[in-house]
Amino acid sequence: LRRCEPRYHRRLSSSFSRGPKHPVLVSTVWSSFGRGAFKVTVAKMPKEKTSKHVKCDILFDNNSSGIFTSGDRVSGVIELHLTKIKKVRGVCLLISGFSAVFWEAKVPDGPKNKKVKAQFKGREDFIKQKLYLAGSENGAGMQLPPNQIRYKFDFAIPPTAPTSMEGKYGHVRYLLQVTLERPWKFDHNFQKPFTVVCPADLNQSNEVLCIPTKAEDMMTFYCGLCRSRPLMVSATTPKSGYAPGETIELEVFVQNSSKVAVSEIEIKFQKILKFTSQTRVIAQTQIPREENNIQYEVLDVRKIPKVEGENDARFVENFVVGPIPATETTHSRIVAVSYELALIVKPQASTKRMKLHIPITIGKIPLAGSATPYAMSGGLQKLSDSLNDHGSAPPAYEA
Repeated sequence: LRRCEPRYHRRLSSSFSRGPKHPVLVSTVWSSFGRGAFKVTVAKMPKEKTSKHVKCDILFDNNSSGIFTSGDRVSGVIELHLTKIKKVRGVCLLISGFSAVFWEAKVPDGPKNKKVKAQFKGREDFIKQKLYLAGSENGAGMQLPPNQIRYKFDFAIPPTAPTSMEGKYGHVRYLLQVTLERPWKFDHNFQKPFTVVCPADLNQSNEVLCIPTKAEDMMTFYCGLCRSRPLMVSATTPKSGYAPGETIELEVFVQNSSKVAVSEIEIKFQKILKFTSQTRVIAQTQIPREENNIQYEVLDVRKIPKVEGENDARFVENFVVGPIPATETTHSRIVAVSYELALIVKPQASTKRMKLHIPITIGKIPLAGSATPYAMSGGLQKLSDSLNDHGSAPPAYEA
């Protein structure tokens, strides 16, 4: 997997700081599923152009939070409030769930491999339904009376729908949009985002998550033609599957037979966001192209102190799993979320580095026999005090 160069990251950051044409507002929601608590990000869509004579409320049945589980049946009612007669071709409901990625970078192109700006993008639909509540796509038109009109809706979220997420170069979003279609004027659009959470039961995973996981490596040092005795480092966890509220116990064993001291061992518990493009665009030319953009978000950092040469040492570090999204690597081809413990061993007076990686799978339902994770009830637990401008979210992408 190739990671974008740092200079491109800085360029992208400054480019997106201005935000897309219609900025996306994002709020943080705390909720619960089963016994596990988690934090999800809800995209607030920009306000659409509308009329003071038309108002629309989209309400879910028995669900004020708008948080659903993959496979759920969603029902509700749409209430239109009109203060005067409105002529429309039809009233339609668009139900959409999709993942999208977008970023820009300079790449070599042409016979001289000159660096040019390229766009990388992709889109994948999980839900795409258009239902006419009144009228039709080819209808002659109709008049809506000046009063309250109610329409019921009902649809199913696919069992394989991935969890909602917002990232710098991609997102997974779910949205309801009510449109009063008027081909002779601008349409009236009303949007309501909703959040989907995949159950993520660790007990149903195809991977073996309940057995110990170990990563180890060794290195030697040279002085002229003489090679030192080895420096060996191993890291072990009792299992690799965890739910929010559980503790990851990491045991690090250092067997330093060399005379070179280890100045520090840095341990990072980090989230890995992988965005995969489907097409590349250079100067209006679009070609199919898969490129990966990998971002790392450090959740916790620990540092193990100095280990002298010709010494052995054992350390135990505990990482509490907070309210983070579950691992998501199978339900979307272009957006993936994973976790790992990354160890960087830094020998003294040497540029050599030893790197160890232990994959960690996060789920909402813990492994059988595990400690009970966060006990949060009531679904919607906490809504951020204010909405933050999420200008770095990628713009909408049309295939």
